[in-house]
Amino acid sequence: MRLHTVLISIIFCSSINAQIPSSNKIYEEIYKYYTKNLNRIEYVRNVHKNALRYDTSYATFVYIPLKDKSFFISFLDSSFSFSDGFYFSDDYYILNGGKPEKIRVRKQELPGTMYGWLERIPAWHSSNFSSFKSWLGKPFSVSKSKTHFVVTTSKYIVAVDTTTFRIEEIIWIVYWKGKTQYNKYYYTQLPDSNQDRLQKTVSEFTDASKNFSITTFKELEKQQPLDEKLEGQKFKFANLVSMNKGELDSIIKGKYILYDFFYQACLPCHKMTGYILDWLPKIDSSKILLIGVNPFDSEYSMKLEVQKRKIDYPVIIGTQAKEIAKRYVQQGYPNLMLVSPDGIILKHHFGMSKSFLNDAEKIISQ
Repeated sequence: MRLHTVLISIIFCSSINAQIPSSNKIYEEIYKYYTKNLNRIEYVRNVHKNALRYDTSYATFVYIPLKDKSFFISFLDSSFSFSDGFYFSDDYYILNGGKPEKIRVRKQELPGTMYGWLERIPAWHSSNFSSFKSWLGKPFSVSKSKTHFVVTTSKYIVAVDTTTFRIEEIIWIVYWKGKTQYNKYYYTQLPDSNQDRLQKTVSEFTDASKNFSITTFKELEKQQPLDEKLEGQKFKFANLVSMNKGELDSIIKGKYILYDFFYQACLPCHKMTGYILDWLPKIDSSKILLIGVNPFDSEYSMKLEVQKRKIDYPVIIGTQAKEIAKRYVQQGYPNLMLVSPDGIILKHHFGMSKSFLNDAEKIISQ
């Protein structure tokens, strides 16, 4: 009886293993899929789990192959629209819909920009099988769920559709000072109508860019120095609208405004906001208002953030946040700015700083 049970177990295990191809076979099938579908639009949602142990969805982007091995990659908003993007034709360029110029970027500079997303696009690595395998990394194990093969490699955890061998998810694990973070990429098929519209819009946009003037980041820096002194200047934006509190002009009238520039995947930003929230109760609430400005994350992910963290102060996102940040964020995040009731910038600071709050308290208490 015991022997019979052992034989059944062996046969059962063998039948399961027979359904799982070897890692090399899976790599071949994945590569075969992408070489046959090089013109496929890749719609990707990137979710980041940070060291604070919660998820922040901070990028939804699209990769669109064009003629002659050209391609375009860009953020997408909830209506599947874009305002700028990254374009490869004869060279690598950043295109801005608001300015008729192409900013040339060297290939080695790409990982340092948001266009490092290219590293997560399978078709971009499909020039030959060897480079494709190198991109996925050395395989350690292969398992199978109902609908996916799951391949654990030296770089990623990859979920592959068992029928088509299309990559549907990639997890890229990051370690930061002993704390585990990860980026998860979801690869989704867009409806044909969205694909057709995007393809047409991008083609028109990139065709128009052939006549744009070409510049570089260094040339742009010469035209507009980064460390412009902002203190003493008038805050230039009015008709402010937040995602969670609506129109703000009547709320901010007669108050000092502390603008807290942040994005969800920025750990120092979260720490600085925590300092501000601990500090605010010490100040007369009739005199000051905190406003968060997030130029990067989607409305969907920020709504989740507001609910999860019970954010009760106004948060500006979208186009208006991008315009404000473009004008006032000089070096990076977190970025802080104190504006007087009559609209004059009194203090501006880059980075985490409790001394900024001490100085702000002295100004407000005068």
